[in-house]
Amino acid sequence: MTRQDILIRPITKDEIDAVQDFLLRQLKEHLTPELQASINKDIWQLEITYLDPENSGMWGAFTSEGELVGTAAVCPYNDRMVSLKGRYHGRNTAEVGRCYIDKHLRRQGIGRRLFQIITAFCQEHGYHMMYLHTHRFFPGGFNFWRNQGFTITVDEEGAAQIVHMERIV
Repeated sequence: MTRQDILIRPITKDEIDAVQDFLLRQLKEHLTPELQASINKDIWQLEITYLDPENSGMWGAFTSEGELVGTAAVCPYNDRMVSLKGRYHGRNTAEVGRCYIDKHLRRQGIGRRLFQIITAFCQEHGYHMMYLHTHRFFPGGFNFWRNQGFTITVDEEGAAQIVHMERIV
């Protein structure tokens, strides 16, 4: 399978179960059970968080057989991160999240294609800033985001190795 065999398109409501399964597998692959449980609320509310609001979206990367092999999402930032309280305004700041690529297909440009779609979406919806957080131990995550022009705002270090990053749209 090559990058050209992958179709990227918006996730639909009838694909929610498949997306939840994919995301939960990704979390299980990378995070401890405690961390998994603490950061999966939006997975159970995909429709409310990403699919229904006009200023939010979620995209999937699909094989020609219809298998979901990647995701990425955008929603307004909601000022929930204690270490960033008051830094961003939801109207102007998009939170990028749920960007995962199947481990067998990483480093083939799929994440970059998803990011291009997210960036265009943010521009079209009037966002001025993109925020995300990642974990240093995610394979390729931190370096991928740096290569897309994101800079570190807060590095929490600690067991979760959370790094908060931003990029002007």
